[in-house]
Amino acid sequence: MKIHYLLRRIHLYLGLFLFLFFIKYAISAIPFAHNNLLNEYYKDKPQWEVIQTQEYTRPIPEDADLNMLAKEILADFGDKGTFWANHNTYNNRLNINRHSFWSDTRYTYKIDEKLMIMEIKHFRWDHFIQKFHWIGGYHQNRFINDFWAFMIDLVCIGIVVWIATGLYMWWKIKSARFWGSIALGGGILTFIIFLIAL
Repeated sequence: MKIHYLLRRIHLYLGLFLFLFFIKYAISAIPFAHNNLLNEYYKDKPQWEVIQTQEYTRPIPEDADLNMLAKEILADFGDKGTFWANHNTYNNRLNINRHSFWSDTRYTYKIDEKLMIMEIKHFRWDHFIQKFHWIGGYHQNRFINDFWAFMIDLVCIGIVVWIATGLYMWWKIKSARFWGSIALGGGILTFIIFLIAL
């Protein structure tokens, strides 16, 4: 099998495999660029709604593993999944944000008051789309999160290979070298300008 034929097939099948990921990143980048406009659209709609307030007591050791502690607290309320946790020492509160693609729940444990406040976030399409960029990760110690992160690693490698095979095929088409060089040079120049100016 000739190397040119092999690289064409790699480029083709990588494009088919990656097309949803390309669409995902293309669409999910839009809310970041138009964040002010979207916030203006949603400004009259409440972002969070309190769904439950109850007494709750759990000691918070200074040397506690925060992620393990947050996982245990979520289990106390019959919840589990992707989350972020932080201990605000200024007002002595433990904040746990429980995320999924379709919903978000915020747990605020007021340690001194022995009070747990649970809030649900009203759905926003722009926030749903933005989650494609950050919801997974190896730090969650869950198979589905690890698998998502592993797939993103493969996608990143695949994109580099897809670009490399595309460059190779472009260079092999002599009639396309001139305009291809202009397109490539224009893209590189634009990227450099943004790096310097922003």
